Amino acid sequence: MDIKSLHTFLKVADEKSISRVAGQLFISQPALSLQIRKLEESFGHKLLIRTNKGVQLTEAGQILEAHARSILTIYNQAFEEANKLFGDRHVIRIDSNITLATYALPCAVYEAQAQAQFKDYYFDLSFSTVNPVEKNIINGMSDVGYVHKKSEYHDIRYVKIGSDRLILAASKEFSVPERLTLEELKRYKLIQLNDKFNERKPLMESLHCDISDFNIAISLDSTESAKTAVFKGFGLSFLPASSVKKELSTGLLKEVTIEDFAEEYPVYLCYLKENESNPRLKPFLDYLKDRKTLDFC
Repeated sequence: MDIKSLHTFLKVADEKSISRVAGQLFISQPALSLQIRKLEESFGHKLLIRTNKGVQLTEAGQILEAHARSILTIYNQAFEEANKLFGDRHVIRIDSNITLATYALPCAVYEAQAQAQFKDYYFDLSFSTVNPVEKNIINGMSDVGYVHKKSEYHDIRYVKIGSDRLILAASKEFSVPERLTLEELKRYKLIQLNDKFNERKPLMESLHCDISDFNIAISLDSTESAKTAVFKGFGLSFLPASSVKKELSTGLLKEVTIEDFAEEYPVYLCYLKENESNPRLKPFLDYLKDRKTLDFC
């Protein structure tokens, strides 16, 4: 039994799907199933059962799930303490959704790392594909996070740190006017980008329409896959402006304006309230709050 197998097991437990987690980890479904079987052999009990709704935990699986989260928390704390002992560095674990982690936070982390006050800090940036960012913070998996919407976590502090907006993107060769009315938009194929954790206001709510009113060519779970579909000319897609900033500036993609539509949404820094006085985290939190902005790459 190893840390990696426990982490994978928890992903499957949360998603209730081996195939979905295999896709997230970019491995084959048989390879992931083999990992689970080896974990079951090591643990000595069957952990998962297949149902028509996916996979569910057995009683033994439920026991392991509860302890695995604690084990991973302790492991991360040990990793942090070892880094401080041998490298004399403060480890800050940053979590967000995949869009922010890919397009916005690398530059923000780089800017922070360049500050003299953080020369002894190590920033570990990751993204959530299974649990909400706040849940990872509460479970001790992350120190700070970035989200688009406040949730009902009473132990979490939220500070607005920036904003992003949704734009309608098209490939440079896609035949479409620079401006469209909502009715005109309905004539074009639309690539739907799913918001797994419902962090943004639902697009159809912002458009005051029903999804059935549109010609949905395909629904995708990642910004990168939606961008690829747009590049290929499969249709138009509403994407975060931060994710297509480079492509818009170089002319690979173009923005199509929708009349009477403007959807801007906030980006919040979030962390445990009790960490506001944590000597390791406080300088970094103060730095982020003083900037009151987020550097998009």
